[in-house]
Amino acid sequence: MKDKQAIHIEYLSDNDIFAENIAGWIFNEFIKGIRHGISYEQILLSVKTCHKTTLPVRFAAKSGARCVGTVSVVQNDLLYRDYAPWLASLYVDAPYRKLGIGEMLVDKAKETAAALGYSELYLRTEHAGKYYERLGWQYVESCVDEFKLNTDVYKYTGL
Repeated sequence: MKDKQAIHIEYLSDNDIFAENIAGWIFNEFIKGIRHGISYEQILLSVKTCHKTTLPVRFAAKSGARCVGTVSVVQNDLLYRDYAPWLASLYVDAPYRKLGIGEMLVDKAKETAAALGYSELYLRTEHAGKYYERLGWQYVESCVDEFKLNTDVYKYTGL
């Protein structure tokens, strides 16, 4: 049964059993065919590099023994911008979408940034601006990244 109450969000640093799964999601959704020159192996190494009290912090959303989503809080997710920290790599596995898991993961990222002493959290998106606006994020700017992608920057204040 896919139930929001049955979802548990855990630090990936406590158990990286889901690291390969999460790296695959990130690579296929955000990298492959889009950001040339970045390999799956680089993403896997990045995913495995995570902490609890310093950035990057990464989370796995679990339903039973299955990983159903992920989110990260990282120092920077957009070259040439000095904003920090960033919500990054929000992903929910397709069969578990529209159950509020993405919002749970976003809330966990906001809580984490606040616990680390930040009052703002940033994100970049190429397609999901309306989703984040519904969650209270404010548009900051549009820009072109190092891969020539048009991206929008949003921030969440008052953590």
